[in-house]
Amino acid sequence: MKFFFLAFLFQSLSSPGQSHTDTIKLNFLYGSVPAKGHKNAEPKWFGGLKGGHVNIEADGHVLDFRPNGQCDIIPDNKKPNGGFYLSQSLYWDTATTKWASIKIPVTQQQLLKLTDVFIDVVTKTPYDYAVFGMRCAAASYDVLSEIGLVKKRSEKNNIISNFYPKLLRKRMLKWAKKNNYPIYYHEGRPTRKWETDEGIF
Repeated sequence: MKFFFLAFLFQSLSSPGQSHTDTIKLNFLYGSVPAKGHKNAEPKWFGGLKGGHVNIEADGHVLDFRPNGQCDIIPDNKKPNGGFYLSQSLYWDTATTKWASIKIPVTQQQLLKLTDVFIDVVTKTPYDYAVFGMRCAAASYDVLSEIGLVKKRSEKNNIISNFYPKLLRKRMLKWAKKNNYPIYYHEGRPTRKWETDEGIF
């Protein structure tokens, strides 16, 4: 039933002859901790300054890789905890958080392939969400590699290279600046101490 719902959701996007957007977005939420003097008012977030999040947005649909409840330490792909989720908006507060979005041009073939990947991974998660396994950055990289935007890596190499969002974010921001792709950036509220991107902005 879930598969047919997702297939219907993307029907207008994947039907032959329909017009398609030629861009997708890679969205990053920055990691943070409560700022000095605000520890009672601001909550602690998963990962702290090494936390944050990344997801992929295509034609109004946002793909996130998230845990479901308590996060596993070591991955167990036979009983995955969490997985890919599809929504129509970012889950974070864009008005007061620190975030960056990269607008990436894609071909029609890449966009159609991406929507197929969205359906596949949401219908059946390919791997577990785990601290020492696949998380949002590595999972997003894996999805982008399926349409040829980034080099395909082994799962182990991908996990090491994209162990937390900042590692992926800095490379992708540099790549976007090199290719003159639009980057949208928003400073977060001063009651939190946010990650920085040294040498990029």
